Amino acid sequence: MVGALISGLLCALAVLAVFAGVNALTNRSDSVLERLENFATVRQYGNEEERTSRKGLGKLWTRLDRLISGQSVAQKLLLHLAQANVRLTVPEFLVIDASAAIVGGAFGIVLRGQLVSGLGVAILAAALPWILLERKRQKRIDAFHTQLVDVLTLIVGSLRGGHALPTALELISRELDPPASEEFARVLREEGYGLSQTEALNNLVKRMETDDLQLIVTAVNISHEVGGNLSLVLEKIAATLRERVQLMGEIRVLTTQQRLTSYLLVGMPFALGAALAVISPSWIMRLFQPGWVRIIPAGAVVAEVIGFFVCQRLSRIEV
Repeated sequence: MVGALISGLLCALAVLAVFAGVNALTNRSDSVLERLENFATVRQYGNEEERTSRKGLGKLWTRLDRLISGQSVAQKLLLHLAQANVRLTVPEFLVIDASAAIVGGAFGIVLRGQLVSGLGVAILAAALPWILLERKRQKRIDAFHTQLVDVLTLIVGSLRGGHALPTALELISRELDPPASEEFARVLREEGYGLSQTEALNNLVKRMETDDLQLIVTAVNISHEVGGNLSLVLEKIAATLRERVQLMGEIRVLTTQQRLTSYLLVGMPFALGAALAVISPSWIMRLFQPGWVRIIPAGAVVAEVIGFFVCQRLSRIEV
């Protein structure tokens, strides 16, 4: 009776959470301040009341946005959303995450009829949006880093052709593939919204978090302040980056065997366990009997995960 009551309550909360998530995604303001929040890394435009107001969300959502956005963790999450190019605010992402947790918990309880199972599924469901966000963020940063040589080539060619830097940035936003085109288009939009060139480029460095980009932006800012032959400086940086990319490719080829070995070592115990489960199910199931014996497979999984990350770290060489 209690289990059915809890399941019904969680299902009701799941429905409410899903509707809240849909409401957060659909009822979005089209104001200029809203677009500034989407394209700038740090929310610094307008007063607090204007910045947190959203059409159709009501006072509760406004207070939630104001409460969350001032926290350091929320600022870091906001940066990660910008780095992954996910057009969500922090409260919207948290509502989606809570919706996934509630739906997962309700599904686990209904499926197994146990509160512990529901809690485990809820934790996994809550972790899924964060994992997907981090993967998309890292993949996008890596893709941007590989485009830096092309970015510098276009900038140097444009500067030598007598064009100004904003013209070169506009050329990048038109000619290159995402994410470089998206990020430099965002830089131009931020300048159009009133930010200086230095502030817009510094925001780009915050979003992409690459040392090479920091070097490029520093050279551009110094040239903007004191002058100098910017095209020559950027050409030398491009040559250095080109050599580094080539060296990283060679290192990746040389460490392929080590990385594949780590995958093989992780997969072999699971393959062996699956084979034993088919050949002799009664023998392998002794490891999952109630009692202290369950520590053995749990410890093996933990050791496998630790060993995998250690092998991956040993095969990763910083250049």
